[in-house]
Amino acid sequence: MTTRAHEVGLLVLVVAVFVDKVATCSISNPQCYKNTTRPDDDFLCEWKDQDHSPDAIYTIFMQTSSVNDISYSTKFDAGKNLFKILPVEGLITARLLDIWVHRQVFNVTCSSPTISVFLNSSVKYSPPNIQKKIRSAEKLVLSWPRVNDNKGAIHEIRWKKIPIMMIKDEDNDSWQNDTDRLYCVFSHTPGNLDSYTLQLQKHTVYQVQIRRKAKQSLLWSHWSQTVDIPIEIQQPVVQWDETTHGGKREITINWTIPPPEASFGGVSYNLTLNLPCEKTKMYTIWNNTFETVATYSEARVSLVAINNIGSSPSQELVIPPVEHLKFCHSDTHKDSLPKRKRYCLEWYKLEDGETRPAKVNISRSNTLEDIKKDMEKFVRYYYFLHTGRNQSRRTNISCPVYSKEGVPSSQPKNVTVLNITHDSAVLWWQSIPVQEQRGFLKHYVIRISREGHNETGHHEVTANKTSFLLRNLEPGSSYTLNIAGRTEIGEGPNSTRTFFTLSSSSTDNGMKMAKIILTVCAVVLLFSIALSVAIRRLRRKLLPIIPSPVISPAAMPCMDKKNMKPMTEKVDDVILLPRDQDIHRRFPRQKHTTSLPDFEVSLPDEDKEDEEDEDEDEDDDAESHFTGLISSAITSSFPNPNYKGQLLQFTETLEIADKGQMESCEVNTPSYKNGLFFENRTVENEEISVQS
Repeated sequence: MTTRAHEVGLLVLVVAVFVDKVATCSISNPQCYKNTTRPDDDFLCEWKDQDHSPDAIYTIFMQTSSVNDISYSTKFDAGKNLFKILPVEGLITARLLDIWVHRQVFNVTCSSPTISVFLNSSVKYSPPNIQKKIRSAEKLVLSWPRVNDNKGAIHEIRWKKIPIMMIKDEDNDSWQNDTDRLYCVFSHTPGNLDSYTLQLQKHTVYQVQIRRKAKQSLLWSHWSQTVDIPIEIQQPVVQWDETTHGGKREITINWTIPPPEASFGGVSYNLTLNLPCEKTKMYTIWNNTFETVATYSEARVSLVAINNIGSSPSQELVIPPVEHLKFCHSDTHKDSLPKRKRYCLEWYKLEDGETRPAKVNISRSNTLEDIKKDMEKFVRYYYFLHTGRNQSRRTNISCPVYSKEGVPSSQPKNVTVLNITHDSAVLWWQSIPVQEQRGFLKHYVIRISREGHNETGHHEVTANKTSFLLRNLEPGSSYTLNIAGRTEIGEGPNSTRTFFTLSSSSTDNGMKMAKIILTVCAVVLLFSIALSVAIRRLRRKLLPIIPSPVISPAAMPCMDKKNMKPMTEKVDDVILLPRDQDIHRRFPRQKHTTSLPDFEVSLPDEDKEDEEDEDEDEDDDAESHFTGLISSAITSSFPNPNYKGQLLQFTETLEIADKGQMESCEVNTPSYKNGLFFENRTVENEEISVQS
């Protein structure tokens, strides 16, 4: 009887709940699932409430889906939370269940929509955590941890292109509006990672997301975090600068910033700093500048740029030590060293006498005499004495050193005698290489002897010089030179050269020859100038310049702008005689009168040839008379009187008696005549015109 009453009460409760669910409610459908396919895992139910109130109390109801079957019905109190973990022991997972959420705020209640699910197939995986992103040109490989239930999963990948102009827009969240989706079934592969290779366009920036679900489930996981996919990052170009003072070097390292396509999603740099006597240090840097303090010895830097899809090749930077000294005049190394662990000795063998090897020797306890025991004889080493620690470390001493010195093993190379004169010469040579010096080279010894004399000159040249000027030599003599390098131990092999000085006579002959050459050059130059002037004058005589006709406005008063008519030119061959008596004498067959308005004289070709045979005296007289006549006549109407070429002639007089009565003015056509010029002049107020 008691059991029957209990079932009736539960039925009344269920009916009351169904009636209450009819009311509208802001609660979403509940989702009840577990994160793996393992049968012993608990379930999680979660929901959303748009009108969430701090006083709201939530209850989860579950019952079998069949109305007639009321064998299973239960509820779980979630309190004020929007989720509830349900132990698997109190649930029926193999039967279809109706699940809803009941909310109560004081006396007001409502229920969410009901869902019907089989809990044993309600699995919702966690979103993939993309850990590896490797891009090579057009291929992108994505990897993420696999779900630890040994069951295959279905994955969905979506991606989109990001325009270059939007790369710097940090608030860009609109990429889902333009997204392509690809559904992929990932096969089970050995290992703990799932991976997929995606084909992309080269030099294009992308964003990618992934989600997954169990094969027997309908629930997708949430989308993974948005992954930015830039292009491959290239090796940075590194530059450095330093400032040296007080045994320290302040080093500033800069490198190029990658383009936006490669820095999309952020770029970091891994910098490794390796300094002698210090531990190797690694730094992660987000900008493109690094500053550090180093000693005078070598510093090595390794730089790698890293973006979202990989890293660049390592860029190695070697900052060389301060220039090696040739000598060291400091005696500090002979004094007692600081306390142990407060100093560091660094030394190495100069392989070619100049270059530092990659591997060096370090000691914090040995003295300089101790390290000399392990050095090779006659080989130059270099050592540094560093004091302090970390940023306070500095270089106190840097010197070359030998465990034992010897004499040079070779002589100066390529010895040459240059600029030889009658009393001087210049000796030039190449210095002895450091590895052949076998000690500290003090100076070069030069000995010079004159043939036939026992006296020998001796000179010492400092080791940093490679030339020497020999003075006070005898003209026309033979000299022999010997040059060798000297260390503290002694001299090495020498090089020998013989040369002859110039004789004084050859020098004088050379000066005389130079003077003769200069004199000949001066004479040729003067002759060239004189010849040029003569050629110019002769050219003016033979090829005179034809002047433009000149007509004076004073000689033609009637030529104004209103009555002026266009003028034409006519060229005739004529011979002009300047005097009346010449005309009478030359042409006796013609009768000369004083009133001839249109008197014309015509000369046949034969007479012209006879005239050309007359003596030159008469021509000269006619020419001189013609010249005087031109100068005293209308000067403004004719060109230069000395001109004997083509001249302009007017066939009619240009003088008008009564200018006031002139109504119009006509000017006949001027013409150029080849030959002499006939003068138009007036005799007793009558005009005589002689034309051809």
